[in-house]
Amino acid sequence: MRNKSLAFIACAVVFAFAAAALGAQSWNRYSDSERKLLAQSYWLAGKQYQAAGKTDKGLDYMELAKVIDPQFDPSQITDQALPSAAELLARGGAAPVGAGSAGTPTQSLSSFFLRYVGSLLSEDAEGASAFFDGSVYVSRVPTEVTRDDVKTELAMFFQSNSMRGKEPSALYNLDSVVISPVAAPMRAAWGDAYTLNVDAGADYSAELNFWEAKQQFFVHRVAGDWSVFAVGRQAPPMTWKPKSAAAAAAAAPAGAMDAEASKAITEAFSNCMGALLKKDADGALAYVAQEIRFLRLRQSVTAAELKTSLQGSLENGDISTSELGDALDMDSVFIERAESPVSGVTGDVYSLSVQSKLNLSKAIPFWSSFQRYYFVNDGGTWKVFAIL
Repeated sequence: MRNKSLAFIACAVVFAFAAAALGAQSWNRYSDSERKLLAQSYWLAGKQYQAAGKTDKGLDYMELAKVIDPQFDPSQITDQALPSAAELLARGGAAPVGAGSAGTPTQSLSSFFLRYVGSLLSEDAEGASAFFDGSVYVSRVPTEVTRDDVKTELAMFFQSNSMRGKEPSALYNLDSVVISPVAAPMRAAWGDAYTLNVDAGADYSAELNFWEAKQQFFVHRVAGDWSVFAVGRQAPPMTWKPKSAAAAAAAAPAGAMDAEASKAITEAFSNCMGALLKKDADGALAYVAQEIRFLRLRQSVTAAELKTSLQGSLENGDISTSELGDALDMDSVFIERAESPVSGVTGDVYSLSVQSKLNLSKAIPFWSSFQRYYFVNDGGTWKVFAIL
């Protein structure tokens, strides 16, 4: 469940209306649940303004909460924790965001997006991933990833990138937000859906697979709220359907992780990477399947083809160390059960995520700052069959 404490930041940042100009009729098009959420957001924003010494502005926001939802009861707010980004309110940086055509729920989607931005600024990987559907199509790769994949990637991203104290503009140019309904065939496939386009304020594309200079989020309504079901400049295939959050959770294998498998996969990965750093292609390929899919590069190669490529790049590339701990942050290794990103794979699949310390992309073609390897047991040996 999304942290409600993030909601009031977003709404306070999104909406900057004079209280006198806002009548109850302005909010009639919102559902009861949306009005309740917005009322809570404004009430908490008002309390934060008061805490910052802006008493009159705080009262305006608290009064507006009662205009939005006449049935609003402050005693029903159970989560009043203030995230670190709450200081944004005290700066008074409130401006409407999101241009949209007539009939587009611009304010509702802007609130959704700003709540998502607030979760990033609070370094809340679980909260941020909750804004995504059970699975998401990332056209930059291209592939389908689960909500858990997004959570893992964000958690590792926050380990090396501090968001604390940053303003939303450090992530996105909010003035660039444009919200549009998708074409009729897409609405038939994905329901009440829209695109939200925004320019990034920083380049995190090397660490987040869905990050681009110009980002496009495909958002649709699910159970009265919004969820991101695709990210990227290209729309997903029309035949693709995102998994619902409930279905994705039900499909996940029981148990967070098998300790014996985790130990064996870590050992296989360490041996594989260790061999690469020692420029031993044969030793590394002992832990690679006969065919491997490079998801980011959108291609598959055989083990023999990979060996030829590695032999040339390892000899000519710049590898500055043979020590595994110098090249990879082994403390960041995270292993979990996963769905196979490649069709036709049988057996239990696990993903191993790791953060790199060095840039060895000249010597190792699939090297990146954030790496994810998919393993399956092949004849008693855990082998990599896909890399993201």
